[in-house]
Order: sequence, then C-alpha cells, then structure tokens
Amino acid sequence: MDRLIATATIGRTFGYEGEVRVYPNNEESEYLKKLEKVVASLKDGKEMPLLVEHVRSDGRSVLMKFAGYDSSEAARALVGAKVMVERRFATPLEEGEYYTADLIGCTLVSEGEPLARIVSVLDGPQALLLEAERPDSKRFLVPFLHQYTGKVDLEAKTIELTAPWLLD
Repeated sequence: MDRLIATATIGRTFGYEGEVRVYPNNEESEYLKKLEKVVASLKDGKEMPLLVEHVRSDGRSVLMKFAGYDSSEAARALVGAKVMVERRFATPLEEGEYYTADLIGCTLVSEGEPLARIVSVLDGPQALLLEAERPDSKRFLVPFLHQYTGKVDLEAKTIELTAPWLLD
C-alpha cells in the first residue's frame, strides 16, 4: 500500500444523517468524489478506515457520508480528522507543489551544509510551517515561502534554506 497522503480535513457535521463537511487541502475537490475508502487520522493520533457512502459538493466545501456514521452525533467523532488516501488517489500536483508527507524527513541545507531536519508540517496563517529540528534538538518553525526556502529536491530529501538566521 502506498504511503498515505493527507488530502483534506473533516469539518463540522451537516444535517442529521451523518454527513460532514470536508475541506480539501487545495482548490481541487473533484478527486474526493471518486473515493470509495479513506483513512481518518483522528486528533488523538489513531487512524480509522472509512467507507465512503456518498460525496456531494456544497459551495466551497464537500459533503461526505461515511458508512456507520448515520447521525450527526456519531459523525461528530470524525470532526477535525485528516482525510488520508493512497498517493494514487490524491489530487495531482502542479509544478512547485508538494505533498506535506514528502517534506517530512527532508533536511534543510544552506550552502550545502545540513542545518536541521523537518519533523512535521503545520498549517500556518499564510503558508505551511516546516517544523525543523537542529542536531542539538532545538526546534524552529520555518515558513515554507520563497523568501525563506529555495530549491526542493525530494530525491535527495533536501530543502534549501535561504534564510539560515531562522534557525538561530
């Protein structure tokens, strides 16, 4: 099985029959309509396989119904979960886009020198935040923006850090 990719977040419940609002991680949502099963990564870190009963559009979000969640009370257990899918079912990427799962484990480098390792990726108010850990175990948040980061080489698992002062 491919490594799972987080492609959306489950928002609040909708109606009384167990539907939930699902917010894709990017502008594309059509791929959600093709899914038959997903894995919910819950807030407590547990993962739960879910069968998709139906999907429909509702403005800027998508409404999804999962088997076994037949009331809003039951569906409330899914609120806040990340929708994880196999890579082959995730939305295709545009040039310069990356799955956050691929950024984790990369090394931040400056002038060829390794500085820190990406241990997680967080949603920030303006951009993704790369949580980087230096060899001395200190952690820093680096905005994943062009003014701070340069070339991303997923094969070499490196991300150029053009503003190394962010790790001081």
